[in-house]
Amino acid sequence: MTPDAADLRLVIEEGGGSYVYKTIDRRTGEVVAQFPREEILRMREETDYEAGAVISASA
Repeated sequence: MTPDAADLRLVIEEGGGSYVYKTIDRRTGEVVAQFPREEILRMREETDYEAGAVISASA
């Protein structure tokens, strides 16, 4: 079952000079959506991470 918009809340967390936006179901406390995703946040913590490492844009 998809939560009704009234059942959702937006949480903005600041940390490390950036923000994480989370949409949370008020009834369950479950994170419905997050930007940037957890995978991206973990990648940024890697020592060899470089901006743009997420995409490959070759013609």
